[in-house]
Amino acid sequence: MSSLHTGVTFYEEDRAHGPFTIRIGGTSEFVSRIDPDCQRSSPPGQVYLCEGWSNPNALVFETMDAALSAADKVWNIEGFHTSIEKSL
Repeated sequence: MSSLHTGVTFYEEDRAHGPFTIRIGGTSEFVSRIDPDCQRSSPPGQVYLCEGWSNPNALVFETMDAALSAADKVWNIEGFHTSIEKSL
């Protein structure tokens, strides 16, 4: 686990075992869309969620780095604690 990504839990040993999804900490909700430019929110940006471990609407990231970058956006927009999960 690394502290370089505030609010994000992940395991470095999972890095080679993608693809990955982003789960909202302590729930069965997953990120389905990130709109960093949504002006209807203050600060701008909106994160959309879907329910369920095998929900086809959940965003899937091929690499750990892509998942971490997206999880950082979720933190910056909503302040949600997240975890990077190996996709089922």
